[in-house]
Amino acid sequence: MQDWLQRISRAAKERSYSGTFVVQSGGRIVTSTIDHYVEPGSMLERVETLDGERRIMVCHNDQTRTILPDARLIVVEDLHADFSFPRMLKAPHADVSAFYTMKREGHERCAGYVCDITRIKPNDDLRYGYRLWTERGSGLLVKAQTLDAQGKVLDQVAFTQLNLNPKPRPNLVTQALQGTEGYQVEHMRASPTSARAQGWTLAKPVPGFESVGTYQRRLVLRGKPVEVTQWLFSDGLASVSLFAGPTTDSQRQGASLHMGDTNALLDRKGSWSVIVVGAVPDKTLHLFADSLTRLH
Repeated sequence: MQDWLQRISRAAKERSYSGTFVVQSGGRIVTSTIDHYVEPGSMLERVETLDGERRIMVCHNDQTRTILPDARLIVVEDLHADFSFPRMLKAPHADVSAFYTMKREGHERCAGYVCDITRIKPNDDLRYGYRLWTERGSGLLVKAQTLDAQGKVLDQVAFTQLNLNPKPRPNLVTQALQGTEGYQVEHMRASPTSARAQGWTLAKPVPGFESVGTYQRRLVLRGKPVEVTQWLFSDGLASVSLFAGPTTDSQRQGASLHMGDTNALLDRKGSWSVIVVGAVPDKTLHLFADSLTRLH
């Protein structure tokens, strides 16, 4: 399974493609276009939403700019979390086969390409299952469903139009930035750190989930800059983020939010607010929240 997932991951990162994909989650449907170009030593990507508020995300190697024309705002991030569709493998060295079982389910055409269908079932109740459609020649992920324990589709993302041999567009980023003179620019600072350095630990590990990074982030909430710590975990397919920052009086401890396969849990640790969010069952979020402990 690991070799197969690595092939999907490489196809999403190392080859060029463009197209239109649709995300269906929590009763909401969003259509986006994507242009992904790889040249020696360089990666360019542009993703633009076609529904609702206009949002354009352009990536050049590790830097990401999110352009919000309606708000006349550009958000710049120097650390690019490479987890979005059509990427799948989130922790390249995780032992996925210890917590999931893979089964082939034949093939069918998607977005004009013959795709192999693969079902990935979890071995416990701490993670969701998946059904994946991959283009037979390249291994590129064309369609993905997240499934609950009963096999019900929680969310789905799929290409409706796909080009595996697009012409290079080296001016992709500069074109996206045209007409943005006078926009406010916000830098979302993210500095690598360690959980221990920020005073956090897990009293008991959550089975299968390993730490894949800790960052000190500067966010702007209600117009005010706030420093928060993000501790990121993954089992290779699913990911969970723990956010810890100053407590707000309006936060209700134990409150939860749900949208498609993504769940969030609000908690408090003394004078700290904690948000646990991820595409995992509620049980998993509670295990993380209960285990998170302040060192000092």
